[in-house]
Amino acid sequence: MSKGYILGISCGYHDSAACLIKDGRVLGACEEERFTGIKHDNSFPIKSIAHLYAKNKVQKDDVEAICFYENPKRKLDRIEQTTKRGHWLWNYFTRRRIIKRNKKEYDKLNITLNSITGKDTKIVFSDHHNSHINYSYLTSPFEEANILSIDGVGEWETTVLAKGNKNKIQNIRSINFPHSLGMLYSTMTAFLGFKPNEGEYKVMGLAPYGNSSIYLDKFKSLYNLNEDGGFELNMKYFTYDYSDKIMFNENLGELFGITNRLPEEPLEEHHKDLAATLQTVYELLFFRLLNKLYKENPTENICLSGGCAYNGTANGKILDKTPYKNIWIPPAPSDAGSAVGCALEYYYKENDEPRKVNTSPFLGPEYSRVEIEKMLLKYDDDVYFEAKLYEQIVEIVADEITDGNIIGWFQGRSEFGARALGNRSIFANPRDPQMKSRLNRMIKKREGFRPFAPIVQEESFKEYFDYDIKVPYMNQVVKVKQEHRRDLPSITHVDGSARIQTLNRNRHRHVYDLLTQLKIRNKYPIVINTSFNLKDQTMVLTPEDAIKTFLNCEMDTLILDKFVVKKKIL
Repeated sequence: MSKGYILGISCGYHDSAACLIKDGRVLGACEEERFTGIKHDNSFPIKSIAHLYAKNKVQKDDVEAICFYENPKRKLDRIEQTTKRGHWLWNYFTRRRIIKRNKKEYDKLNITLNSITGKDTKIVFSDHHNSHINYSYLTSPFEEANILSIDGVGEWETTVLAKGNKNKIQNIRSINFPHSLGMLYSTMTAFLGFKPNEGEYKVMGLAPYGNSSIYLDKFKSLYNLNEDGGFELNMKYFTYDYSDKIMFNENLGELFGITNRLPEEPLEEHHKDLAATLQTVYELLFFRLLNKLYKENPTENICLSGGCAYNGTANGKILDKTPYKNIWIPPAPSDAGSAVGCALEYYYKENDEPRKVNTSPFLGPEYSRVEIEKMLLKYDDDVYFEAKLYEQIVEIVADEITDGNIIGWFQGRSEFGARALGNRSIFANPRDPQMKSRLNRMIKKREGFRPFAPIVQEESFKEYFDYDIKVPYMNQVVKVKQEHRRDLPSITHVDGSARIQTLNRNRHRHVYDLLTQLKIRNKYPIVINTSFNLKDQTMVLTPEDAIKTFLNCEMDTLILDKFVVKKKIL
């Protein structure tokens, strides 16, 4: 019987995180990047752990178990075996370097884990994809469901198909490295001149601008389909299985008849066509897996996890392309969420009891009004501020958004996961036809083709969007109804789609009431919602982060709790 705190940890690859649970309930979860300011920080999450312990008054002797999200020994075994491929001279020098580095990281991890253990604390290693599927299913509202986890690679597995019932999960089968849908997407991301494990969402945003039919036949050379719904990649074109620097070889460029794009080079039509085709192929393989899983275990419910669960375009088509009627994708389905998954996995193995559903995405730090005011006074030369009543805040922001102003919004506990969901957000008017370009140019300082997501009230979203189920965590791209596209130009992508977030008053009273006021003024209970950060920054965490970001861009107004903040004009 589990009686103490359980600490979950993910780190070493990207999106390091920590979570703390007690009695099966998630008390908090944090991504290390929010504390360090390093995007996709992969370091041991010492700052996240320190915050969780301090907030919950936990000493290391209070911790029953420290759960790690993957099995380092299995991972090292895979690296040692798969780096054997390649030219013998390359193999001689580089393989030794890769293996030596990973052994060093393995030893360092064990030392670090032992340094934070208490007197009777156990260290438990999960498997990478088990952490993914446990996070997804055990936080879901379903009593039974199918589960699909897809990412680049864990130890050996790249894809796991499973099913859950009550508090139990049964793995059905897996696809193993080097055959990986996630690695295919990341390799093409690199070929298109974007950074793997970071730029995939750019490729997804670029895809609607291209023609997927042009390269479709050539893409067929990259994979073979299996009867069990799986696939194998043709490794003639890839090097990621043995190289830690380059993911593809010259064969890939020869196949497409073009050279790979460099980051500084302009995006041309063939790049858009490649992105479009990649998304089409991803969806082909994705839906084959989902439909095969359903055929073997019919259920209306599907849970998704792994980094590929951030592919909102594919997620938004599940209802049309499969028999599933209910979808659960948690707020942090990539490696960060695995910190929660491995902790919950351990808890329910030790405690055969009904699941305690944990669905809130607001699991990070929060700051008192006194702390916020103290920080504002520190920047007294740069800003002026005024405390307002809650009702006044909502009306002020609604007026400013209607007038075309851009608002920084900072409330309550920070979000866990990659999406801003209303506590660390930037808000703007979706009806302003110039707002998309203004936000991309003046605030986010990023590529102009990148779309922005809307928040919409839960009870009325079907009036504006062609979709049938709620989307609380902004992880499905759906069609904007034709009759509303002209009125919502800054959230409607080139293909008529939008990555929506649906919201109810119980989940977020402040934003819900703001949407109500916007409907009175603008006809639509909808607002642009993008993460509170600038290019190459992590999402803001602290009041000081918010103030600094506000001062370093052309944002008009900052809302910090109940304080309305404006810049002083010198």
